[in-house]
Amino acid sequence: SKTGEKAQAQQGGIGTDKKRLSTIWSKQLSAYLEKNKRYPQERQQKTAEVTVNFEIDRVGKVLAVRVVKGSGDAAFDEAAVAMVRRSDPLPAPPPLIADDGLSFTVPVIFRVKGKG
Repeated sequence: SKTGEKAQAQQGGIGTDKKRLSTIWSKQLSAYLEKNKRYPQERQQKTAEVTVNFEIDRVGKVLAVRVVKGSGDAAFDEAAVAMVRRSDPLPAPPPLIADDGLSFTVPVIFRVKGKG
């Protein structure tokens, strides 16, 4: 029943709620970034992973972006940074998340496109 769910949510306290919000927002964020990912033109047959860190403000504006762990290939590293820049502004984070500071580290994975 609806009332039962509500009571449960309150018992869970702010942590659970924040985790749920965070998961939903992370998914939105990932989808948004993914949409702006461009494979380096001359690297279609390579796979690479780049870890980038970015900071945003409360409205989702990108303040800074940097490569934390490069792929060993500058073309991919630049493509990962460009992806974040191209996504600016990102979906605004829920206030509960924004209160924790807005620095995120995410893996950007480039996979070889199938011949399909």
